[in-house]
Amino acid sequence: METRKAAITAAPNTDANVHNPNDMAKVLDYFRYTVGTTLDCMFATGILRNCITWYVRDLERLGLLQAIYVAPDRRTHFMAKHYSADPSKWVEKHDMQLPLFEEGGAAWE
Repeated sequence: METRKAAITAAPNTDANVHNPNDMAKVLDYFRYTVGTTLDCMFATGILRNCITWYVRDLERLGLLQAIYVAPDRRTHFMAKHYSADPSKWVEKHDMQLPLFEEGGAAWE
């Protein structure tokens, strides 16, 4: 118990919530070869789903994982994101930022 308290107080402001680095590698390997939801990953790997959602967030930030589509989950039938770590399946993201001041615009004249 004392070692856990010491570990928590030693690094209270870390962004990553990695309980086990091997678990993150398992999640990445699952999505590298399979397109699925976090619930599918939970059943396949045995890792808790709340941990998987943290790992998915971190992997998305690192650019190693992307949600490729949203569709009903096969178990719950609710809409869910389906992830893949295969870049050939990723959807190209477009920059949706519109210019505030366009060049040559006669809107102000």
